[in-house]
Amino acid sequence: MSDKVIEKKIKEVVAWNPPVEWVREVIQDAGTTIGSVHFNKRSDGELRKMCYRLHVKRPSVAIAPKGLTQICSCCGKAAGKCSIGPYTYEVKKSKRSKRKVDLANDQITVLDANKVVRDKEGKVIGRGAWRTVPLEKVVRISNKGTTYTIIRNR
Repeated sequence: MSDKVIEKKIKEVVAWNPPVEWVREVIQDAGTTIGSVHFNKRSDGELRKMCYRLHVKRPSVAIAPKGLTQICSCCGKAAGKCSIGPYTYEVKKSKRSKRKVDLANDQITVLDANKVVRDKEGKVIGRGAWRTVPLEKVVRISNKGTTYTIIRNR
């Protein structure tokens, strides 16, 4: 028997001053696979390195984020219960959170795969938490074998 050597070809792309929509598309390009993103936090500028997943419907350990719901403009029903359309977005009303979601905000909400979740006794029960990634502060994205390095001139 001979040992097979598997070579992985990792592509590296350098982007100079890309628009925010391009960064959003690259992050969303990961699809249902796990991707990695490095960004500077808005609060203190600290570099955060995070593995993320998109299109997660009901994670077992993370509570779903409150945000927009899609409703029919004609009858006011949720998008899943009405097939007439057209649809608009409405802010979900929550007693805890009174913040309105701003669609023009340059951020994306993802499931952080690094966050360890523990129960009341301190035992690890899983991983996952919802985080927002500020798109204008992203410096590196990795997904599907491609690493994107983002360089911004200020």
